[in-house]
Amino acid sequence: MKTSIYVSADQILAIGYSGKTVAKVADHPLPEGTMFNGNIMDAPFLAECLTSMRKDHPDMFKGGVSLVVDGSSILTRRLTTPKLSHKHYLQRVRDDFVDSFSDTNELVAAYKKLSDGTILGCGVSSTQVDSYMSTFKSAGIKLTGIHVGTELLYTLVRSTAFLQKATIVLNLLDGNTMLSAVFVKGNNIMMQRTRLYGDEKEQIHTQIVESLSNLNQFVQSQKYDEITQSYYMGITNADMVLLQERDTHEGINLSKLVLYKGVIELPPDAHFACLNMQYGNTGINLIAARRALDKYIRSKRTKKWWIPVLVVYAAVMIGVAGYLYLELRDVQAQIDEVEAFLFDPENVAAMDEINELISETNNIYRISQQFSDRIDWEETMPPAVSRMVSQILHGHGIEVNIASFEFNEVTGVVRISATSASNTIANDYIEALKAIGAARDVMYTGYGPGADGFAFTIDVILNAGGAE
Repeated sequence: MKTSIYVSADQILAIGYSGKTVAKVADHPLPEGTMFNGNIMDAPFLAECLTSMRKDHPDMFKGGVSLVVDGSSILTRRLTTPKLSHKHYLQRVRDDFVDSFSDTNELVAAYKKLSDGTILGCGVSSTQVDSYMSTFKSAGIKLTGIHVGTELLYTLVRSTAFLQKATIVLNLLDGNTMLSAVFVKGNNIMMQRTRLYGDEKEQIHTQIVESLSNLNQFVQSQKYDEITQSYYMGITNADMVLLQERDTHEGINLSKLVLYKGVIELPPDAHFACLNMQYGNTGINLIAARRALDKYIRSKRTKKWWIPVLVVYAAVMIGVAGYLYLELRDVQAQIDEVEAFLFDPENVAAMDEINELISETNNIYRISQQFSDRIDWEETMPPAVSRMVSQILHGHGIEVNIASFEFNEVTGVVRISATSASNTIANDYIEALKAIGAARDVMYTGYGPGADGFAFTIDVILNAGGAE
């Protein structure tokens, strides 16, 4: 029997299976703070819980054990790339995620080829992968693989025919976080994480419905076919009924997506563990990717072929030095004569005067060069920058408070940090920038709740023609 494990914010859930048939399900509760966004915050305590779970269910840990992980710290992105070798695919992923890591030697890179000719790149810190492996090892559990939850959603759609027929949304609820992925005829166009707040179910259901409204608005703005189906995982049948009652979207059917049907019924929150059981063997394995990172780092180290060369060079130089020592004795007398001339007081005074003239000349040249550089810089400035800045800051007509504004004159990209009353208004602001012609494209680089409402950061790629 093999075992698939997922560690959420509040529990460890394990599925024991043979083939694709579930044989046993076990769980162990976790206190708040043990895990956060896919990171292990209290490794010793988690190891104790895993050890206790292994002792209570020894039959589940005799075969291969694989782990599925998910969280905002595990970066995934669909990348368009020509057909490349495995080595160059990995380098493409490293280049795309390089800005997200302070040290590229800590970037564990992996990828999965998708059916539309693109690849799904994955980047995660080596420290995070090492934490998974060492924690399970200290509990006496050897992991055969660490798989990525978002990548398993791609595989689910690619393996399920009815999920490829229209524009759909897969919503996976995991505690107080909801992962939503929009697929258009089997191809993913957007993926977002929504933080759900509130102690009452009505509050949670309202946020889930509002999230679907935002996704539908995005799909329409991108000129895709409208969403016809929104599937939900990690939700009970009763909650699904309540969610359907609150639904106000015409033409969108809300339903629960059942991942497994068998004699043993899986709990609603077994979604990631079930996906790992069904598709993990063909997916990204972060353990293999971690080993590949070590190999990549070793390949970049300078080879020590220079040591024997240095030995030969040193022997030659010793012989040359002996010959030169004899020659230098004759030259030393000439050097003494030249030094006496150079350090003559009259000659020293003349050299000091020459050095002062050279210093003044360098100062004049530096000032002239700065002036020329200033002129060259001003000539490279886009003529429509001032007008586009005014449009982005004031001329959009949307109630958005802009906190910071950074313009890269080389790339033509404006980074804006702002707040609004809701994420819907933030989306309206982005669409307004496109409508007035100030932006050719806008990309989110960060978003979430803020002190004054919804906080977000976007990169605005300026329209080459300028704002109208």
